[in-house]
Amino acid sequence: MFVPNLLTIFFLLLLLWAGLLLAKWALHHQSEQYWRLRQLASVDERRRQIYEASRALLQMDTDPEILQPLYETLANDIKTIQRLDPSRSDLDAQLKEAETAGRKRGSGSAGGSAAVATEQELSVAQRHIQRALQIFMDLYKGEKISASQFESARDKLRTLGLRVAVNSSLLMAQKAIEHEDGIRAMSCYRRAESLLGMRGLPQDEKRDKLAYIKAEREKLFANGGRGLLMLASGE
Repeated sequence: MFVPNLLTIFFLLLLLWAGLLLAKWALHHQSEQYWRLRQLASVDERRRQIYEASRALLQMDTDPEILQPLYETLANDIKTIQRLDPSRSDLDAQLKEAETAGRKRGSGSAGGSAAVATEQELSVAQRHIQRALQIFMDLYKGEKISASQFESARDKLRTLGLRVAVNSSLLMAQKAIEHEDGIRAMSCYRRAESLLGMRGLPQDEKRDKLAYIKAEREKLFANGGRGLLMLASGE
């Protein structure tokens, strides 16, 4: 009687031990799944931000030295996502685009002619530039780029933001003139002059654009009469 009871107890203990091992394995597996999904979500969000920012910067004739590390990081993030989730074949085209763009070497015009035609578009462009600045800050903190790379990107992005704002103000002034809105044009020229007074742009570029503004103002004065003269005197 004693031996069968002992065997029963031993069998129950064995089942309990097996159950504990199974529960431990399930908990470990669940924990791994949780951290994998968390990492996947984090990397995918960064991929989305970098992709949007890099495409926007590309349209602004941005210096290739800024775009290259963005595209390299984008390609690495896509590879990480596809390793964590092999089903993400939807990113194949984006990976090819990132790898191709990362190998390109442009002229380095640094946004010399980049401009948008509306205030809303300018706000969007500036948001993309600010997002790119934050991305470079995160890359630096994550030790993915050096301090010198971060400082160079920061300075170039700030200059790009200033240049795009100036160019866009001049373009909006031109559009206003086309619509015979001299007061709006004068306001845009005034803003461009204020921006040109800030540090960041080369002196020859400032000089050329200030000369352009002066010449365009004189045309407005010649065609706009007393109202624009009064507006100019109140600046």
